[in-house]
Amino acid sequence: MQTNLVTIERSDNLLDVVLNRPENGNLLNAAMSEAIIDAVSRLDDSIKLVRISSSGPDFCKGRESPMPAADTKPSAETLRRIVAAPPLALYDALKAVRVPVLAVVRGRAIGVGCALAGVCDLALSADDALYQIPEMERDIPPTLVMSALIGRVPIKTVAHMVLSRATLTAAEALQAGLVSSVVPLAELDARAQALAVTMSTCSAVTLRAVKQFLHLAPEMHGAAASGLAAHLAATALSARF
Repeated sequence: MQTNLVTIERSDNLLDVVLNRPENGNLLNAAMSEAIIDAVSRLDDSIKLVRISSSGPDFCKGRESPMPAADTKPSAETLRRIVAAPPLALYDALKAVRVPVLAVVRGRAIGVGCALAGVCDLALSADDALYQIPEMERDIPPTLVMSALIGRVPIKTVAHMVLSRATLTAAEALQAGLVSSVVPLAELDARAQALAVTMSTCSAVTLRAVKQFLHLAPEMHGAAASGLAAHLAATALSARF
């Protein structure tokens, strides 16, 4: 699938999603969100990995503003529908993907871009990448971005980034738990491909079991998490016989 804004391509058992607005830093808009949601919501059982990357030097510099004109007085429901709902639907869709989702990040990942990196199960970062949540500069509480990160990034990392508006380097983002790994920019694409190849050596059933455990176990306690672990392991192993 190809649009002017996002490219979605399937290659064997991999679904590639490429943000394709390099001229403005791959600012995300509602049409891009809808295209991504549609693609990841219709995966067949043979897909093993979803990979999100970008064209141009930046991953995603934020979101194209959906705010109504300054001289209007939109209702809270209108603001919820046009401002809050689209990114929340995208984050929820990525969390719900049955297989691992990998973000490949270069350049700036700002606001929504930072949220995309955090909401993915894995984030492979170039060493030139920069991460920031700057909404408080405009006196806007970035609760939408925070909703993508809570439960996936340490709470104090989220608080620090939101309240201080600090820009984290790739190394700082790795230390803070926002990304999974940092590699030299020149090696980013090759390392992302190698990781995809490594993951593809496993069955889709095994990868779905890992994703399900990552998604559900943090909300469980004690015996419930153990029971889920046993169930998923047994289900995956039974598929081999």
